[in-house]
Amino acid sequence: MTKASALRLAGLIALPTFAGLAPSPALADEAICVDCISVRVGPPKVVRGPFPDELDATFSAIRLEDGSYRGFTANGATYAVEGASISDMGGSRRAVLEVGEPGSINDCGSWLTSTVRTAETLVGFVHQERACDYGVGRTDKSMAIATSNDNGLTWTNLGTVIAGTDQPLPDQITGEGDCSLVDGHDGFLYAYCLRNTDWQTIVARTPAQYPTDWRKFHEGGWTEPGLGGAATDIGFVGTGAGYLEEQDWVAAVATDPWFGGLRLSLSDNKISFVDLDEPLVPIDGADWNRPAPTDLSVYASILDPETGGSTVGNRFVLSYVLVPAGKGFESRYLVHRDVTLAVEATPPPAQAGIALSRWHEPETGRYISTTAPLTGAESAYQFDAIVAYALTRAPDDMLSVKLTECSGSRSGPLIAMEGKCASLGRAEGRTVGWLLEEQQAGFVPVYLCRADATASYLASANADCEGLGTMETRLGYGLAQ
Repeated sequence: MTKASALRLAGLIALPTFAGLAPSPALADEAICVDCISVRVGPPKVVRGPFPDELDATFSAIRLEDGSYRGFTANGATYAVEGASISDMGGSRRAVLEVGEPGSINDCGSWLTSTVRTAETLVGFVHQERACDYGVGRTDKSMAIATSNDNGLTWTNLGTVIAGTDQPLPDQITGEGDCSLVDGHDGFLYAYCLRNTDWQTIVARTPAQYPTDWRKFHEGGWTEPGLGGAATDIGFVGTGAGYLEEQDWVAAVATDPWFGGLRLSLSDNKISFVDLDEPLVPIDGADWNRPAPTDLSVYASILDPETGGSTVGNRFVLSYVLVPAGKGFESRYLVHRDVTLAVEATPPPAQAGIALSRWHEPETGRYISTTAPLTGAESAYQFDAIVAYALTRAPDDMLSVKLTECSGSRSGPLIAMEGKCASLGRAEGRTVGWLLEEQQAGFVPVYLCRADATASYLASANADCEGLGTMETRLGYGLAQ
């Protein structure tokens, strides 16, 4: 059984404790005008998969001297994959970190979760597990530091640097792990980790020139040792973290089913976080017990499209692992989306928009319009256009309509207003997003059009359907950009 299965078991026990665990970050709230932030999430790119034995941790990448990229994906062992861009990661793999010897601290695996370049070397953060029996939900987590002088093909393990105060138990997940490594650009490297005793996020740091000297944040100071020290939680903050260089903020992404999506949190002091009001990507659930009727979107990370690192500008890559609805862990896909973030002078009418994209299959001429990644048979479709940006949750002060996918047709999913799928003889599927009912400044109409030649449907911002079909109805109004 995989580490993902173990986390699923933990989720069945611990997920109910998520509700209400977001911090009340007064410091961050005062310094960050969260209502002034707008984000646009681009079309999904399925860059790797499906795999049964990979994609069990956050994806990380580096840019090589020749301009190509090396990505790292893991499930027990860690693998390197190379491509021409950070999203060209569909190639063959080679193992660069192996499962440890029996009885060792990593005898269940070594997952490379993130990398940071320092002046001397490439530093890697390695999630370790030991004493595992995933069938009963048992494993013990810790984190090690490793360095590489050949861009991640071979690693020198400098030892375990973060471990919890608890000890392995017969049928529980213990320890601290699943961490991301962030250069704070203040002389320190920061780790954002999951503590399994209460499913909270903790933070630790080390001087960048001494990456083995870790101290946990505890009761207002960096006083506790990384190994076995106590830590004050900073709330239910995602462990997929990055550094926004222009704003000097740390950003963290979490899968939060109670919030309704992949949640972005921001901090100006690396400890106190404030959440965006709207998710980056809407989700309908986060069920680790697969197969399930909804998608599973997990292991989110923030990457720079040029360097591959976690220090990013106002345009960055949101990377996450997707298990589609109805599928098990044998069908794991790596998804990338371009994200742009802006700090407006005044609060925008809608904070987050996700691309409602149109896709075309050249061989059949069929169309699909959706905000979701296309996997399986639908992976043959090619990106055509962004029609508009759907809202990622219903607005509080404007009338809106929820769009869902209707499944159950050979021509692919069809977007429709919520509750309309049954009248079309189809089953209602995933959430697409929300459109306004009435025209507002900065919004464009979204029409549903029928491509008569292929009996498929497409979305368009033009009433003439751009000559691709016949307009049937106006669904609502989406963000123009």
